Amino acid sequence: MASISMSDIYCNGTIFENDDEQLIYLTPSFPQRYTSNTWIYKKTPTEERWLKDLERQHQLHTNQGSNHYAFSFPENEQLDNHWMAMFKDMNFEIGIMELYAIESDALANLPRNSDVEIAIVDESHIDAYLKVAYQFSLPFGKDYADAHEKMVREHYQKDVIKRLVAYLNNEPIGVVDVIESENYIELDGFGVLEQFRHQGIGSTIQSLIGEYAISKNHKPIILVADGEDTAKDMYAKQGYVYQSFCYQILKEDIGN
Repeated sequence: MASISMSDIYCNGTIFENDDEQLIYLTPSFPQRYTSNTWIYKKTPTEERWLKDLERQHQLHTNQGSNHYAFSFPENEQLDNHWMAMFKDMNFEIGIMELYAIESDALANLPRNSDVEIAIVDESHIDAYLKVAYQFSLPFGKDYADAHEKMVREHYQKDVIKRLVAYLNNEPIGVVDVIESENYIELDGFGVLEQFRHQGIGSTIQSLIGEYAISKNHKPIILVADGEDTAKDMYAKQGYVYQSFCYQILKEDIGN
């Protein structure tokens, strides 16, 4: 498997600024989404520089209606105790995102539940997809869930994301977004409704994606998982291999 990095992960947002120091995403059409309105550092800034960046992000975000701060720090770089203490004092949430990858053959060999049907989202499946996706969006607030639904309805037929919905007994119970690049196939927004978990639905979805990846010159499958989420343990058991990490910080309700 070729070397994979966080820069291979797709960001569904608008690039506002990109230089040797940082990559800034600013997406006025979806100001509520953290990952579409964030700063990704390529080099760790000084404390003085970060505080100035924080002021600038505040202005840019509040001007477009974003009510959060979000920053990602360079891949595989530890942040020392001084940074951690400062972020905690400023009431930032500190997270670690981890990059995982698996070969297509290994993914295709995951067990399948023959009762599960998978459909590519088109006009006849968009409502079913959104019914499930809305449940995963709600923890971020109704405004976010409504905005996400609106965005998907407007773009699902023309963006680069291939959306899948899983059915069990004609009931939509799982979704995943598939982003194919030249070298990889990325999974995002992957979820199965809680009451239908542990029935082989997630492995069925992934197995079929692995089969597709084999047909596309055996492209590896990649995804990002929260380092503190139990989902990453599931991926490890399924054969995904850890690649790298990065720190992310987030603060909500900055207008309050």
